[in-house]
Amino acid sequence: MKRRSAGPGRRSAKREGGFTLLEVMLTITITAVMIGILYGVLIATLQAREKIEKAAETDEAGPVVLKLLADDLAAAFVPPVPDAPPPAEGEPAAVNPSYFVGKDASGSAGDADTLDFISSRDVWDPANQRVADFAEVGYFLRPNPDDTTLSILVRREDPYVDDKPASGGTLQEMYNRVKTLKLQYFDGKDWLDKWGDVDAQKKTLPQIVKITLIIVPDAELAKKDPQGAEKTYILEVAPVH
Repeated sequence: MKRRSAGPGRRSAKREGGFTLLEVMLTITITAVMIGILYGVLIATLQAREKIEKAAETDEAGPVVLKLLADDLAAAFVPPVPDAPPPAEGEPAAVNPSYFVGKDASGSAGDADTLDFISSRDVWDPANQRVADFAEVGYFLRPNPDDTTLSILVRREDPYVDDKPASGGTLQEMYNRVKTLKLQYFDGKDWLDKWGDVDAQKKTLPQIVKITLIIVPDAELAKKDPQGAEKTYILEVAPVH
């Protein structure tokens, strides 16, 4: 009797210490289903994040760029520009530098105006490890190598103000999908397409600067509907006189 009961006992112990083929296959199946579900959730999350980032870029790129340009312009400053002394006989007349120069220019996609001026916004001077009270600031467009129909908006900043305010400093790419940058200047009577090329303008600032910025943030939409993909932003700024 004891010998007969020992057999089933040993078989029961072996059964409790291992898994059947059916159980292993069932576990693998359940694991595969769970991995599939998690993968689907991950893909959906990544796609949602991409849509959110694209929407944020579409809605915020223009206003962010405009705000920085507007803040720089609001703090525009023209140092005293004395009248140039009469030239000596046989010498060319001296030319006073202009510390606020807006030029009317065109690019491959549209208006590509340039602007160089002095701003009284505090900027960091990395060479001297200090905050500079004034800086030369410039904005211009340059070609986008990845899309010939658009341009890159570049900001120039130089904490050293000299008699060549349109050169020097460091460059920073602000946004790479710009179609148009149009700047206009109100002198109290008329809107002008440029500023700073006559002596009277070298001693003062325009009363208002109108900025027109056209960007194309959605590259995929631009392929289907070029005009519908454009975002136009217009802002008027009054520099502090």
